[in-house]
Amino acid sequence: MVRIITEDNSPPEGKFREAIWQQLQQIYGELGVSRIGFWVMSYHPEHHFSIIRCQHNQVRELRAALATIKQIGHTPLLLQVVGISGTIRKAKTLLPNK
Repeated sequence: MVRIITEDNSPPEGKFREAIWQQLQQIYGELGVSRIGFWVMSYHPEHHFSIIRCQHNQVRELRAALATIKQIGHTPLLLQVVGISGTIRKAKTLLPNK
């Protein structure tokens, strides 16, 4: 689970996904991106949270890439990992109450 910290509105899901993919590719290359196998499972811009899936043995690599993203488009932001779960069901229980 990732918290999106920004003073502006959260970016659209497509730009969010693209920024993560580009950062992973810049750091690890295309082979590394395929090994990480990241996928944005759920995106809640109104609550500034997202659930991102990756291979269980690639969590450190994904976290490192997320920590290096400082802006998406012209929107400055930080991505803070606030929880890691083995299942999507458990991760969804970590979402803030709506």
